[in-house]
Amino acid sequence: MNVVAGAAALMALGVALQQAPVPAPSAQGPFRSSTSLVEVDVVVKDGDGRFVSGLTADDFDVLEDGAPQAIQHFYLVTESPTPRTAATDAAVLPRSPDQTGRRVFLLVFDLEHLSAQAVLRLKHDAAGFINDQFRAADLGGVYVNGNLWRNRLTNDRQELLDGVRALTPSLETAARRLAALAAFPRIPGEFDALRIERGDSRRANELAVENCTSEPVACAQEGGREYIEERIGLKARTYVQEARRAASSTLDMLAHATRNLARLEGRKTVVLMSEGFFLDDLRAQLPQIAGTAARAGIAMYTLNARGSSGAAGRILPDASVERGTVSTFGETSQEGLDLLAAETGAVAFRNSDNYRNALDAMAADTSTYYVLAYSPANGALDGKFRRIELRTKWAGVQVRARRGYVATPLPPRRAVRRSAGL
Repeated sequence: MNVVAGAAALMALGVALQQAPVPAPSAQGPFRSSTSLVEVDVVVKDGDGRFVSGLTADDFDVLEDGAPQAIQHFYLVTESPTPRTAATDAAVLPRSPDQTGRRVFLLVFDLEHLSAQAVLRLKHDAAGFINDQFRAADLGGVYVNGNLWRNRLTNDRQELLDGVRALTPSLETAARRLAALAAFPRIPGEFDALRIERGDSRRANELAVENCTSEPVACAQEGGREYIEERIGLKARTYVQEARRAASSTLDMLAHATRNLARLEGRKTVVLMSEGFFLDDLRAQLPQIAGTAARAGIAMYTLNARGSSGAAGRILPDASVERGTVSTFGETSQEGLDLLAAETGAVAFRNSDNYRNALDAMAADTSTYYVLAYSPANGALDGKFRRIELRTKWAGVQVRARRGYVATPLPPRRAVRRSAGL
């Protein structure tokens, strides 16, 4: 097995990369790498969902914060590469031509936000995805119980499968937190818990009355309505604190992966599998994470493992817990998954129980796309968010691309290189 010498590509994670030989660079003359250009991966589909090929830079207009930008380079990345258009004299490429045939997948299982049943199904479908979709030139990694499996990316299919098989459901999950809300004294859902945690004593009193009316014996055994109201307040605060902690852990994991994947050249695909996470006061962190990921060429696809049960406002059943129905009215959990995908030019998959179809669609989506690059008129790397608007001159097509980026310097790019004799 060949071990990649560029082990420092994800230095902070201590990653050792493994890879089979990548395609040789096409003969187009020398290319220079640069982090000064902004690159945008673009997926264009017709009304039937088919990829639209044959487009050129002249078919697009790019605006950054409303100002037109000059496209300096444009080419198609596909499983059957075609010659790229020549760059202008002033253009330098942010990625080397020998990197476009390699895909990078990072499968992230958000275990604190996945029910036991969802973990079992995702393990099965992720294993099938790796067996059928993972190619020799690809690199992959699996986040297992909060850590990158074997602390490295690899092209070894068996190693990735071992990582998936090592997944175990977490003891602390969103399902268990919601189950606690459904137990007596009952809080109807997250929205009510948040209201009470923020000091809505009137709602706490209303719920105490409702619980004592519906279950008078249990109410009396617990000391009466006033004690029930106190318990409801404590339960609401506990739920919000635990949900906030779990969401913060998920966002920290994504931010950590983003910072380190930025060292690799080319497009990187993060697949976040979750049932959604509590936002509340963490909402402001999402644009920063998405914008930083977009700057680094990372597309964050999300798969909501609630499946079709989420479409009707119900929680995916969890075989490991006993609980009644909990309302999802006012929940913000889906919002985070949608935003991460949309802002990075990816897709949020939800309301479907066919996880495998979603994973296959992600693989297809990241296998064929256009890349355009421009040098922004505003070259200040001031850490501010820059909004990108991409327009096409063709009617009846759907264009998907990242919506902006955070203007920060990229770390030095580390191309994946083979190490002979290892």
